[in-house]
Amino acid sequence: MLLAGGDLIESFGTPNLWAEADLHRIMGEYGCVIVERTGTDVWGFLLAHDILYEHRRNVFVVKQLIYNDISSTKVRLFVKRNMSIKYLVPDPVMHHIYAHQLYVGGREPLDAAPAKTTPVKAAAEDRD
Repeated sequence: MLLAGGDLIESFGTPNLWAEADLHRIMGEYGCVIVERTGTDVWGFLLAHDILYEHRRNVFVVKQLIYNDISSTKVRLFVKRNMSIKYLVPDPVMHHIYAHQLYVGGREPLDAAPAKTTPVKAAAEDRD
């Protein structure tokens, strides 16, 4: 399944950004979990977008119960601008981003070396 914020889902409506065949395949074969974002009308967009509406049984929306406008887009921008992400992401994720110099120089490096432990595993280890 595709996991996406409401802001990304709205990009499905941007002309020539997503191929219709790709959207049909993603939504029809895999489905999508959409995390609501402040300022986006996920439900309105789902009704208005023909492909999403056609595959609505494969779409699951996670309601935002607490105001949180932190997004991966903002995290990447903060890193690119040399701003702190200390309280935006878990410490293991922050260390991974900095150790591999991700999102520096305007784009994500394609040849970043893999971490010894994944951020998710590292976060779990920190809780033990």
